[in-house]
Amino acid sequence: MNHSNTSLLLKQLESQDGVQRTRAREKLVAISGPDITRALIGKLISPRAQVRWEAAKCLLSISDPIAAIPLVHAMDDEDENIRWIASEGVAQLGESGLMALLSGLTRQAPSSVFCRAAHHALRDLEKSGVHREVVRHVIQAIEGFEPTLSTPIAAYKALRSLQTAQAQPA
Repeated sequence: MNHSNTSLLLKQLESQDGVQRTRAREKLVAISGPDITRALIGKLISPRAQVRWEAAKCLLSISDPIAAIPLVHAMDDEDENIRWIASEGVAQLGESGLMALLSGLTRQAPSSVFCRAAHHALRDLEKSGVHREVVRHVIQAIEGFEPTLSTPIAAYKALRSLQTAQAQPA
């Protein structure tokens, strides 16, 4: 698909017509690729919630690790639906999503809306078996007493643990 068609599809994500947005989203997901992912990441900061939601929904379906950090940022969106889709997108990314999420939790844990979205993503990661024990400790911190204090520490320890494990020779 050429650049002008891609630009048109991205523009259609802004349409008032839900059917047009859905068709554009489906076509963008079908063609995917790094350029599409980057363009959709740019849409995550649109002033219009519907556009941010469409971008997050596309990124969830495309599941490109390049989108991990932007999706983590979207987990602190003012719109609950966007936070939910972004957290599912992060979980869908598996280990790369987990690493980005843990990094985000070291800085954004004081945000209760971010922590709720993180909790959702962590539960999905736990269910899928991605570093289940490490994830469980962070979930316990979020659910525990004074989560704004304990969660960044638990996330940092989890991140260090995973980085150390990755650095070990196989």
